[in-house]
Amino acid sequence: MNCFLRCLIVLLLLAVTAQAQTTQTPSNTEPTNADEAAAQKLQEAAELEKKYQAWFATLTPDQQAWENTLQAELGGFYLPIHKREKVAGKSNAWDFVTDDPALPRVLLIGDSVSRAYTQTVRKELAGIANVHRAPANCGPTATGLKKLDVWLGDDKWDLIHFNFGIHDRATPLTDYAARLEQLVERMQKTGAKVAWASSTPIPDVPGKFTAKSMVERNATAAKVMKEHGVAIDDLFTAITPRLEELQNPNDVHFTSAGNQFLGEQVATFLKASLPQKFHLSVRASEINPDAQAHPELGFIFQDDKGKPQDVQHAMVDTRAAQRGKLVIWLMGYNGGLFDRITSYGLHGIQPHYANRWFGTLKAKDRDDGVSLGKIRLEAATGEDSSPLVDIPKADSMAQRSLQLVKWLAKENPAGNWGQFLNEDKTDLQWDKVIMAGSSHGSTTSARFAKHQKVARVVMFCGPRDQLDSWQGLPSATPENRYFGFSHVLDGGWTGDHYCRSWQMLGLNKFGPIVDVDQVPAPYESTRRLITAGDVKNDARRAHGSVTPGGSAIKDADGNYVHEAVWRYLFTHPVDEVGEAVPAEMDCNLDLKK
Repeated sequence: MNCFLRCLIVLLLLAVTAQAQTTQTPSNTEPTNADEAAAQKLQEAAELEKKYQAWFATLTPDQQAWENTLQAELGGFYLPIHKREKVAGKSNAWDFVTDDPALPRVLLIGDSVSRAYTQTVRKELAGIANVHRAPANCGPTATGLKKLDVWLGDDKWDLIHFNFGIHDRATPLTDYAARLEQLVERMQKTGAKVAWASSTPIPDVPGKFTAKSMVERNATAAKVMKEHGVAIDDLFTAITPRLEELQNPNDVHFTSAGNQFLGEQVATFLKASLPQKFHLSVRASEINPDAQAHPELGFIFQDDKGKPQDVQHAMVDTRAAQRGKLVIWLMGYNGGLFDRITSYGLHGIQPHYANRWFGTLKAKDRDDGVSLGKIRLEAATGEDSSPLVDIPKADSMAQRSLQLVKWLAKENPAGNWGQFLNEDKTDLQWDKVIMAGSSHGSTTSARFAKHQKVARVVMFCGPRDQLDSWQGLPSATPENRYFGFSHVLDGGWTGDHYCRSWQMLGLNKFGPIVDVDQVPAPYESTRRLITAGDVKNDARRAHGSVTPGGSAIKDADGNYVHEAVWRYLFTHPVDEVGEAVPAEMDCNLDLKK
């Protein structure tokens, strides 16, 4: 063997030996025992803390305050994760949220499933809501009761979306229900709308999980939420058909796609639930198969050009503190009026019903002193009250209103329309209804309230039926619940139609006729209001001037002058009344002469 080969073999042997020694020699960064491991862990934690504090120093005072809260609440598992993500410049569920003051504030409360979909919710609601997250992995209901005040903080929330369940899978159901009751009551005290997210499914894993436990807790929670009027975001039902695809095997958590799916579901629910103004419309003929046209009464579903004539409107503004009352408006839809009543916290609907009969009557029937009231009652109730018309219940005001509210309860659950239905949904809860209208509509409102007790009656430029006597009939609705407003140049006022009806309704028992342009709200708590505002001496304009719209009276800046009057008519406490006065002697009660 020559010298070259011998040298090559030696070099190869040296290289193999060196590699073996390198493999067998421990790295100077890898611990060889528990003490070294602990020391290394402390060193890594110290390095992380140093970087975190350097990042912390760059924050604003508000951001630092949020981070201080997280340091106190996240605990030993989630806090290090949060810190590593922050020093790495990563976003997470516990990011500080800079509020847009023009948008509603949403708080998400829940466990790790909720945490995992938080960022998707934020992304989906960007520009729609400020989405915050409780500064914790919220755990079981027991923790919720201890920490809820910390999570709520001192700021105002518009909507709180919460869940407790997976960490309560071993909590006795009676305890679980009792704790949920307390949590809901505390959250509702904030004035926020509260929404419950049903717990997502968990698998059967012997010794660890049972799928049944979530089914039982969701059922228990649903009962609590129903009792407290809390809407339910049913995530359990939404994701169940896709569990095999979206849930990690033998785990309560979900894949990235599963987290995104849940976040999108929550965002969709929140969009519909966020405080906002809802304006819905639907044709009566579309939601009630029993509805019929009555061309003999001018009551049709579409005109000769095919334009729909049976469109019904509804509005609610969930940004306003809700009063739990439903206004049924018996006249053409008035967007300005609906904007106002909903800003007062009232719900409003304008049903389409058989109300065009007036122009079809012969003069002898119209002026016989009894027929108008009977026809109005039949148009309102569908009960056979007059031989001059045949209006079935399906086409009455009451039934059309019922069908509309049932449709709204299904289509707009965030509007909480179901509160106006009785338990078996066969009728409205009329004690929660405000009947209102102008002219012809105000007259039918008053006639119906004589027959059916309601919460209030608001009568603009009415009631008329100046030759009828129904206004003096016993009233199912207490007399102090009738409110009227008219312009003094309106033909119904100058002809004594309105003052006659007001006297026959007994309204002088609750105060004098008050000129709202001379006496400020609350107008001596009377039920009879008038205005002499400038309408250019136009009686036709005067008739429409008492409701929002083109005829309404405005000041020099273009603002309506009767805003306070409208609010008074719909919201003044019915039990606050003025002092009784004698009936006005200058009002002619016998207009047949």
